[in-house]
Amino acid sequence: MEDDHVDTLEKYKNRLSRKREIYQMKYKNDPIFQEKNRQMAKNHYQKNKERQSALKLYRYYVKHKSVEEFIDYHPAKFLLISDKFTLEQINNLI
Repeated sequence: MEDDHVDTLEKYKNRLSRKREIYQMKYKNDPIFQEKNRQMAKNHYQKNKERQSALKLYRYYVKHKSVEEFIDYHPAKFLLISDKFTLEQINNLI
């Protein structure tokens, strides 16, 4: 059993090292890949900007105030992050 784990970990390490080597040789200095990757990152940031802002505000309210206040003052932001909660938790909060 122990040997299986060691073997699996070795395979995983080898796979990671191969991926790193491929990236270093093939993609790291490729301007087309860099531009495409930067554009994807920018799109992802713009798409999730509002949600991340709402999560930051939620964490602030959890730490310093109360969740009920957050829901009362920012219901639209609560709806943005409501997928983080189960239906039971939402019903308890409302």
